[in-house]
Amino acid sequence: MQVRNSITLIGNLGSNPKTATLPSGRLATEFSLATNDYYKDKDGNRQTRTEWHKIKAYGKLAEVFDKHLVQGSQVCIAGALRYSKWIDKHDQVRVTAEIVADSFTFLSGGRQAAAEQELEEEVIQPSTNKPAKKRSRKKAVVATEDVIPF
Repeated sequence: MQVRNSITLIGNLGSNPKTATLPSGRLATEFSLATNDYYKDKDGNRQTRTEWHKIKAYGKLAEVFDKHLVQGSQVCIAGALRYSKWIDKHDQVRVTAEIVADSFTFLSGGRQAAAEQELEEEVIQPSTNKPAKKRSRKKAVVATEDVIPF
């Protein structure tokens, strides 16, 4: 069995995607995604715990996110969990978790219909970066790269 770094989140965009062009010419997009967990407290009352996740995407996927997702859109994001380390202005080492998206599914909101048609026309495969055959239900785009200049 192959071991893979894989994470899937279902949530709502907390912000509109921010997009930049990398020195290589590829697009990079970043946004926050809110996910909710529910539990009962000691009195049996239902409580909500919201977690915020940093999502990054590159290439065609970044372009689709930038064009079609808006704050509040509900999506299912699949990708890899990555950690970034840096030293802040107080010389403290900081670590941030982020999800580098490699596919997604629209669940609601955003400019969904146009994006779904665009994705049916061109889906990028991770190994070849060539257009794949049209897909019927799941609208997915795959892209990889490691650094967004934000």
